[in-house]
Amino acid sequence: MPIAIDAMGGDFYPRHPVSGAVEAVREHGTRVILVGQQNLIKEELEKHRFNAQKIDIVHAPEVVEMSDPVITALRKKRKSSMRLCFDLVKQGDADGIVSAGNSGAMLAIGHFVLKTLAGIDRPCICALLPSRKEKVLLVDAGANVDCSPESLFQFAILGSIYLENIHQIKNPKIGLLNIGAEEGKGDERSRNAYLLLKQSGLNFVGNIEGKEFFNGDIDVVVTDGFAGNILLKSVQGAADFVKRMIREEIKASLLARLGAVLMNKSLMRLKKRTDYAEFGGAPLLGLKGNAIVCHGSSNARAIAFGIRFSQWAHECGLVQNLEEQILKQQELLKQTA
Repeated sequence: MPIAIDAMGGDFYPRHPVSGAVEAVREHGTRVILVGQQNLIKEELEKHRFNAQKIDIVHAPEVVEMSDPVITALRKKRKSSMRLCFDLVKQGDADGIVSAGNSGAMLAIGHFVLKTLAGIDRPCICALLPSRKEKVLLVDAGANVDCSPESLFQFAILGSIYLENIHQIKNPKIGLLNIGAEEGKGDERSRNAYLLLKQSGLNFVGNIEGKEFFNGDIDVVVTDGFAGNILLKSVQGAADFVKRMIREEIKASLLARLGAVLMNKSLMRLKKRTDYAEFGGAPLLGLKGNAIVCHGSSNARAIAFGIRFSQWAHECGLVQNLEEQILKQQELLKQTA
């Protein structure tokens, strides 16, 4: 089955989604469906050489813009490229959806069309980031502003299963983002979420502070979408700031430029480790289907990674594994209640 691509999603549609789809077809043999305004998609495809048998087009007359209110995207743009992508997954005509479009609209439309897995109240965005050792997964990274302790517990389950299935990290260590490491810290919601996680069968290691996020000692960091999105964007801003500072310092003197030449391989490895394009987008976990949210400014390579990631998620049966593990956790909670 093909992967449905929102060709009108992101800051650079349809150029980057179409280019990313062509790259995924060429490098991985993926079948894709480009969904969007047909004339614009065809214009972009004419710029590439590609296997026409691997790429189909579904016309969608409407576009969910990055500035559109979620309610507009959900209720008034039922023929948008994003909505038709989800419809293709719902109908069984596609194995997943990849979009660099409005993440709030992705959440709302995905929830409405695909519904959530049994035992999951809300889907969440899982953002994979580099750490000193391997990777660290942030859940939720911006989908849900107001969360209950039960929702935070569900996010932990989703994140743990995701790392085990997609990234082969056995028994991931889970931390709850808080203002202090000691048990009992934080507001009532955080304290109740701590108790739920502590009595679960998950590998919960306690609270962690923001300064410990990149240490590599935790695999999954659980929080609500409000704090998670602030953390994520702060990290992105700090990373860009450091990169700019390094470039400025290198240009400041001949000796620095010579040093940069000698360190070129190390600098390139650092760039690769911190490049968002290498992480293939953020899965919207908890839905009855595979949905990948790419960064709004994603280039063609990032879109191609997102498409490949959607393939992996389908091939490893991520949604089915999530459903099974969620049911097991619910039974465990009943036994310990």
